This record gives sequence, structure tokens and C-alpha cells, in this order.
Amino acid sequence: MTTSPLSALPLHSRAHDEAEAHDGEDQVQRAADLAALHRAADAGQAAAAWVRELAGRQSEEEHSRLLGRVAGAITQASSREIIPGSEGLLTEELRYTLAADVVLGASHTTGTLPELHPGERMPLIAVCALAAAFPSCVLGDLNRELEVLAAELEAATTASRAATAEMPAG
Repeated sequence: MTTSPLSALPLHSRAHDEAEAHDGEDQVQRAADLAALHRAADAGQAAAAWVRELAGRQSEEEHSRLLGRVAGAITQASSREIIPGSEGLLTEELRYTLAADVVLGASHTTGTLPELHPGERMPLIAVCALAAAFPSCVLGDLNRELEVLAAELEAATTASRAATAEMPAG
């Protein structure tokens, strides 16, 4: 009599079912987190592109350089600084670069304010504040919080572009 190959298969257990279910939930969560991370990065890139447009129209080189650094900081804070398992803090340099006084530009050296159209200052502050908040999402519900902040950053960028578009070229 031959031995059935079925006897060599591992026995199916309830613990095995639970482990597979848990692995499936972990994969779904990782996929949701990854999607939220991508949305945050995309929102940050769009906001940074707008800030680069602001930088490009400055007649004072100091204002242009500062806004260029702000654009880079927005990109970094909305992507590379969101590190699951970290303490969710920005470096001092990024915090300083994304501070609300960005609307003052390099006025301490130039004696002038950056050339911003009416309605652009508040969205610029909002974009910087939202970008600065992204890394702290790792301390809570990453994908839910990133989705909320990304949506708000997208709205602030849309508002900023609308304010820019309302002004005549020239």
C-alpha cells in the first residue's frame, strides 16, 4: 500500500488563517500608506512649482534665491522627511525655511518685500505651514493624516494659482 501525498502537507490551522488574514491587512495598510505618501509628494511638488514661479518673477536676486530654497524645502518636507518610525520632526533648517516670515523674503537685506500679487501671501503661508506639518503624520494615522494634509495643500496651491492668474501679465 502506498502512502498518500496528502499526509505530507501541513495541517491547516486556525492560527495559520489568522496569520494570513493579518498579513493581508498589513499589505492593504502598506499600500494605503504608500498611496498617501505619493499623494503628499505630488501635492508638495505642485506647491513647490508655484513657489518657483514666484521666485522666477522676482527682480531682487535675494528674494528669488530665498523663494527657491522655500520651494526645495516644500518638496523635501512633503516627501523625504516623511519617515515612518521617525520622531516626525523637521530639521531646524527646514523649520526656519518654511516659517511664515517667508512672505517677508529677504527684506532685512534688500529693504523691500518680495513681489507678490494680492492674494498670494496667505496661500504662500498656508503652503509652507502645511508642508511643515507633513512629517508629524508618522506619529499618528499616517495615511489618513497625509490624505487630509495633501488635500489641503492641493487646495492652497489651487488658490495660489488662482490669485496669480487674476493679475495681468506684465
